[in-house]
Amino acid sequence: MKNTIILLISIATFIACAKQKTKQVSTIDSTLQVKVDSILQNKLSELDAAIGQVIVMEVQTGEIKASVGSDSILQESGLVRIASLLAALETKAVKLSDTIDVADGVLAIGKDTLCDHNWHRGGYGKITVEQGFGVASNITNYKIVKKVFENEQAFSEALAKYGYQVKDTSLVYNPLGYGILTTPLQNLTFFNYIAKSKTAIKEALEYSVSNGLAKPAQSDKVKVAGATGTIQLSNGEYAVEFCGYFPADNPKYSVIVTINKKGLPASDGLMAGDVFRQIVDIMNER
Repeated sequence: MKNTIILLISIATFIACAKQKTKQVSTIDSTLQVKVDSILQNKLSELDAAIGQVIVMEVQTGEIKASVGSDSILQESGLVRIASLLAALETKAVKLSDTIDVADGVLAIGKDTLCDHNWHRGGYGKITVEQGFGVASNITNYKIVKKVFENEQAFSEALAKYGYQVKDTSLVYNPLGYGILTTPLQNLTFFNYIAKSKTAIKEALEYSVSNGLAKPAQSDKVKVAGATGTIQLSNGEYAVEFCGYFPADNPKYSVIVTINKKGLPASDGLMAGDVFRQIVDIMNER
């Protein structure tokens, strides 16, 4: 009798687990999944890259509609710079219209040196916070964080509110994503939070696509918002990413694209942003 009861409990547990698993998988759109996978694989082949991931999420429900490529990539991410700006904006101590002087694009900070990507062309000089964000200026990012937060600990606590745990604290490098391990799903969940919130950073995300380095993510079918992220990993490879949502004024879907590639060039907009655009376009044809 005892064995029969145990058997019945085991069967009931199995059925319950099976139903749970079915429920989790049922949010995937199989047709979209195939198309997204094809887009990603084509880009990986084009870039001779072996690792990449794309996740499509429904903004209001958080349901995953497509997830392709390498699973659960855990690494540093340049997209953390978005959390850095949001943390600063929420203190009200800085605004998107504030002016930042990045001079010639090279900034010495003690033994460290930060460079903007156009330093060899003389830098951006004086630009607004929004413009600096749009062109992914490392110096803008650092100066904003330095102005707002008293020390590394204060900044780490601010990032923790968004779920980012700092492993190695540095007020110079944490704002750029270094010293913080995260996954594409975590970054996408953070963007989903932004998409559903009333926050000034949404304006910066729209600017990034319309006037910044994220222009390749633009779609002629719908207005999108998002941001790029590039970071050099400890193995020497580059992680190029784009994360965004659409329609910008009434977000329904959010998408993240992560690609790890060897060597330069490493253009987050032209590489990851282009994958995002293709996905947006096929989803708007449906």
